[in-house]
Amino acid sequence: MNLDLFKNQVRFKIALELIDQDEGMSIMQLNKRLDDVPQATLYRHVNAMLQDSLLKVIGVQRAGKVEEKIYALNTSGYKIKEEDWASATYDEKVNFVSLYFMYILQNYKNYQETLSLTDSPDQATFSLVKLNLPDETFRTFESELAALLEKYHGLSAHHEEAETKRTVSLVIIP
Repeated sequence: MNLDLFKNQVRFKIALELIDQDEGMSIMQLNKRLDDVPQATLYRHVNAMLQDSLLKVIGVQRAGKVEEKIYALNTSGYKIKEEDWASATYDEKVNFVSLYFMYILQNYKNYQETLSLTDSPDQATFSLVKLNLPDETFRTFESELAALLEKYHGLSAHHEEAETKRTVSLVIIP
C-alpha cells in the first residue's frame, strides 16, 4: 500500500465519506457531501483511487438518461501488510497513524452531531491503561483481546440492520 496516497486531503475526504457506506455512493452523491470539492476534481481523484485499488465500482444506477457508477471502498486496499509496515519509514508510519486518529475523530464528530439531533445521552467511552506485564503475559493478553474482538465482530455480521453500529478503536504501543 502506498502510504503517501493518504497525504492528499481530497482523497482522504472521499474515503471518510465512503468508510461506512456499504451501499456505496455515486459521484453526484459524493459531490453533494463534499461541496467544497469541484466536481471535475472529484472525478479525477475517484479515478486515481480506482487505479490504485482503493475504490471499487459496486454497481450502476440510472439518473434520468445517465448511468452513474456506484463507488465503495475496496477495504483490502486499506490494509497494510506486515512487511510493508515493517519497511515503512518513521514519517510514513506517523502519517498513517495520524490519519487513523483523524478517522476516529471524524466518527466521534458524526456521533456528536447525531446526538444533538436526537437528544440522546452521550454513551461514548474512552480508556487509557498502562500495563506493566512480562512479554509473554502481554502476548497472551494481545491474543485474548484479538480473539474477543473477532468473536464480537463475527456476531455483529449477523445483526447488520437491527442493531446500532459502534466503532471500537484500539491502539497498542509497546
